[in-house]
Amino acid sequence: MSTRNILLAAGSALAMSALATGAFAAGSVSTTATASVTVLSPVTIVKVQDLVFGQVVRPSNANTNTVTLDTSDTVTVTGTGNGSMVASATSSAKFTITAPAATTYTTTQGLTFTAAGLTNIGPSLPVAQTGTLGTIPVGGSQGITYGGHFDMNASTPAQAYTGTLAVTINYN
Repeated sequence: MSTRNILLAAGSALAMSALATGAFAAGSVSTTATASVTVLSPVTIVKVQDLVFGQVVRPSNANTNTVTLDTSDTVTVTGTGNGSMVASATSSAKFTITAPAATTYTTTQGLTFTAAGLTNIGPSLPVAQTGTLGTIPVGGSQGITYGGHFDMNASTPAQAYTGTLAVTINYN
């Protein structure tokens, strides 16, 4: 073979390899991935029972009493005032939180009364009726209970007080 033929053959081989490389660069490939989603029910909170302090007698002396309703429905009157509890119906507030099991949450709460006169008003911290507070147990619901407190003195108006215990569930 002559040098000319060798050069032509080498040039042709080089041109063919360039065309082959170009063929590999053009075209398309594809694949797929599995898609999934789990749709959960929304977190809900429902009031089961209202917060009822019952009836109390304000102190007649110049001192203050604190009225406390605990989460087991017991009202106590403490302090240096001579106020007292009257035998009457009482109840702690009860709520049911519904969410997927193992959902974690925190709460914020506030207690207010519409009429002026009571002071140092506040809710207790919640207590879980089942499981661990802050984690929804297997079954998807957890009851929580609240008490509360307020102060009264001789100048507290004698009247019926109504208000609101507002509870917010902050879930993760």
